[in-house]
Amino acid sequence: MTDIHHTHPRAAEVLRLVADAAVLLDRAARSEAAADGSRGSSPDGAPVSPELAATVRAEAARIRSGAASLVVVGEKKRGKSSLINALIGHRGLLPVEVDVATGVHLVVRHAEHPTAVAHLTGGSAPLTVDPADIAEYAAVDPVTQTARRDDVHHVEVGVPALLLASGLTLVDTPGVGGLVAGHARITLATLSQADALVFVVNGSSELTASELRFLEQATERMAEVVFVLTQTDKYREWPAVLERNRALLAEHAPRYAAAPWFPVSSRAKEDADAAAAAGDRETAARRMEASGFGPLTEALAGRIAEDAAGLRLANALHVTLSVLAPLAAVQERRLRSLAQDPTLQDEVRGHRDALRALQRTDATWRGNLRQASRELERRLRVGFQRNVNDLRQLAEEKIAASSGPDLAGELPRDLEAGVEAIWLDLDNATRDGVARLVALMEHQCRLDAGPAVAELALARPERLDALPTLVSTGHDNRGALALVERVMPAWGAGGLAATVTALATGGVLLPLAAGFGMIALLSNRRKRRTDLGRVRGDAMRYAHRLVAELTTEIPPEITRTVDDVSERITARITDQVSAQRAILEGELEELQRHLAAGREQLAKERENARRRSAALGELIARGRDLAAAIGHPAAAAAATAATPEPKPEPEPA
Repeated sequence: MTDIHHTHPRAAEVLRLVADAAVLLDRAARSEAAADGSRGSSPDGAPVSPELAATVRAEAARIRSGAASLVVVGEKKRGKSSLINALIGHRGLLPVEVDVATGVHLVVRHAEHPTAVAHLTGGSAPLTVDPADIAEYAAVDPVTQTARRDDVHHVEVGVPALLLASGLTLVDTPGVGGLVAGHARITLATLSQADALVFVVNGSSELTASELRFLEQATERMAEVVFVLTQTDKYREWPAVLERNRALLAEHAPRYAAAPWFPVSSRAKEDADAAAAAGDRETAARRMEASGFGPLTEALAGRIAEDAAGLRLANALHVTLSVLAPLAAVQERRLRSLAQDPTLQDEVRGHRDALRALQRTDATWRGNLRQASRELERRLRVGFQRNVNDLRQLAEEKIAASSGPDLAGELPRDLEAGVEAIWLDLDNATRDGVARLVALMEHQCRLDAGPAVAELALARPERLDALPTLVSTGHDNRGALALVERVMPAWGAGGLAATVTALATGGVLLPLAAGFGMIALLSNRRKRRTDLGRVRGDAMRYAHRLVAELTTEIPPEITRTVDDVSERITARITDQVSAQRAILEGELEELQRHLAAGREQLAKERENARRRSAALGELIARGRDLAAAIGHPAAAAAATAATPEPKPEPEPA
């Protein structure tokens, strides 16, 4: 494995910066734990946990790793697997019509010949599998939505590919939304060893609130993000969607406003590869240009694969500076307190009074939360009912158009697939609605409502996993009485046919044949009509039972989920308000103590705070200088975003 420490001229300096930062964080955590007798809680309300030092040390370890790792993430059905297949030029290698099962991700590396290894849970030995059978180990069944194999941790795939040969590993992750609630956490876990992130959306709709929130979580330690907009051949309105996505990032996630976007068509890339394999260079070039994969491949190979060293240094600087910057801000406030800054007390009291207002039972945010929660419930119920109405219409149209016994087998499959589609749509709408509700409360209260609340999803009712079956009604079509029952209504028509034929021909046998033939024809027709009516009746009753099951089970779950979200948001905000108010009360007490303290005592404490502030400032300045020296755009962005503007030290009153 390549040692990047020896391949980048600034690696040693970054490693020293990270090591110095870890030592400072360790010292601060020990000092503050000793000061108040509890680990990691500082006297001035600024927690310094020992985990912070471990976080920056972990980045130092990643600097020395080998091939660059690129993780592809996005919501379900955004075209992630198709994108990877097109990037490496192996059509159909990764499953695209089914979704990756819980706990499973796909790691794609370079190899001379196609290989696949399933890594199993429970300490079992890895299992070598045929690359054509990847879906059996890494996917869920598209009908039952259950894992085909529940003992697979991840699947490692090796293929000969020019992009991978340049020093790149691709990781295909589970969709972060959809039916399986744990996918977002699984995807976040795969990012712990990643160098860069490819965030995939398609041309059908703009970024959702849940996607923006996940993007923020996913890039806490990652400086490099590339956005890919897929399926440009399928959605002609994609340019407008792209511009809207840029605007959403600028408004809600300005850190990514300058990140590159690559609109692509995996289908056009596959066509280009097929034309190239057939020797049609002109068509291949035309399809390749239309696909948009040229600029994307060039960016991944040059920006990430060939510059893995600089990228990892950028990530290390990003994480280190993002840890140091809040501590520097805390020290700046502490110096103001020790300098007896007269304006600080008014600021702290203003914050405290604002928190008191938030704690009131008639606080504005509480009423807004109730109103927004009821509106969310209404939207979810209306959307669900519309989907149920569409399902009912689908059933009625299929039953009316059916003319045979296949209806008993086809209708249940179609309606069960429709139920899954309704649940998927409702689940996604709930996640997006909850994320927007959380964002609204965070904006109004200026507090973190908690990612755990935003990830809360509908609990799938157990009865939806055991849907009713189509029951065929019994009917006695055998025996003499059944025959008479069918023949008698046709007897008159048979006699009429025999009479008309006798008058026309004057014979005997031909009229008899015509009469009996008419009787048999009408009898069989009556039997088929009766059978079809019975099958259609059975199918209609089945559809009504299925719709009744949906309308009985799901609306209460919608209400329960919205109520649960509202209660959790209320509890989270209440807890945060109480905690922050306690911090501010402590800060006011300390400020009062400083105002009453003697000049000599304050000078000593001020000197200690000045030393801590200077040490933090020196580390931050080194980080900024290294970011500029490395020259990697991600490093520069990380330094700018994570570092506060320097402020002059306040003079003692």
